[in-house]
Amino acid sequence: MFRQYDGQCGDPIPIKSTARKCSLPVRVPDPSTKNLPEDCPPQEVPSEKTEEFALRAFFHDYCITSTNPSLSLGHLSGLESIIHHLGWQSNVAKACKAVAYANHGIKLCRPSLTRKAETYYQDLLASLVEAMNNPTTASTTGSLIIAMLLGLYEMIMTGEAHPGYHQAHARGVAAILGIQNSPLDLLGAMQAIRPVSSIGFDHETIQKSNLFPAPNLKHLGQSLESLLLEFGPLWKKADALLSNQLADAGDLYQLKNEAVILDQALSKWQDSRVTDFKPCVIGYASQRQVGSKVKVGHWPGKVDTYYDLYVSAVWNIFRSIRIILIDLSSKLSNLLTRKQGPNTEYIEVLRLVEDIISSIPFHLAEDLPAFVREIDKECSTVKPGRPVGGLLLMHPLYVASKIYLVQQHMQEYLRCCLEWIASDMGIGQASLYAKVTF
Repeated sequence: MFRQYDGQCGDPIPIKSTARKCSLPVRVPDPSTKNLPEDCPPQEVPSEKTEEFALRAFFHDYCITSTNPSLSLGHLSGLESIIHHLGWQSNVAKACKAVAYANHGIKLCRPSLTRKAETYYQDLLASLVEAMNNPTTASTTGSLIIAMLLGLYEMIMTGEAHPGYHQAHARGVAAILGIQNSPLDLLGAMQAIRPVSSIGFDHETIQKSNLFPAPNLKHLGQSLESLLLEFGPLWKKADALLSNQLADAGDLYQLKNEAVILDQALSKWQDSRVTDFKPCVIGYASQRQVGSKVKVGHWPGKVDTYYDLYVSAVWNIFRSIRIILIDLSSKLSNLLTRKQGPNTEYIEVLRLVEDIISSIPFHLAEDLPAFVREIDKECSTVKPGRPVGGLLLMHPLYVASKIYLVQQHMQEYLRCCLEWIASDMGIGQASLYAKVTF
């Protein structure tokens, strides 16, 4: 969600986007020989054009430009403008190319692209270490953008074959950006997608920065940023208390009360959003036969559409927090009274998870209206959309798939979607999310 960039004053610069979808086909075995064809770039495309196409493919795949900043900040929306200012051979541009080559190398089964990505990555990592050791360049916008993009590269390249591939760099990026390296740290997730202009902020800055512009009806209640700030310390307290077998019952009661109060505040936040910010039902998937495996994007029920992927991501972060809080409250009830929490907790978690599931086609399908029209046909499948959709969706899927209040068949479907994001969108971290526990 970088804003359009002016190197002199920081004001927006209108530029015509050069984003372009990659047109290389997937490398598949020859039907007659069963052998894969040679992995080489198209003969008619010169090497300098290949570099240009990789950068333009990155803009297409990961940059979301918002036409209404009061509703959405987009995603990396000013990065293309920054690169136009710094140059297409700058280190920031090279980091974008590394991400594009890695992502398409996996999706298209083209190892030559992943090797090129690795070359960029190694060179950039050396440059980043040098920059971080220099006090004058350690906290510059360029260095922090490169650190984030290399973290994205490693999320793409990580997988079952290299399960620890992303961890060392993730810890380094977390230290650089001042976030917690935890899959459940939604406060960290918020900080990681903040605009360039807010790098190096404190908590007071967050409360004033409107990182999640979500206009309400009466301008009442807390912002999502401030509620996230409350969630961070509460989650850390819960982690400490629940890991202590000798925790005081009074502390557990207080924790449960804090979780309930925060969840109620989040519920009020939801109810007060304006119509344009809320999801809209675009179609329905019919009920499948009991026991049959549900294909990705075909879970029975409604299919929602949103203003853009950023807005959907904000809603899913909100839902993830509420799911965690209700799950925490239920666990505390069980600990304190040896009884399960009220049935209303299960019903609310189910509704929140169903809302996340209803957003899956919006995040994953290239053409949502076309997909919805064909959704009940036997041959219906999801044609992968931009990888940023899977990137923004995989953490909420991970959270929902690990909560004990969620039914097993729903958890299996969520894990199936994570595996699909890894294989069809080329983001390897999703395959680990499908398997790991917390």
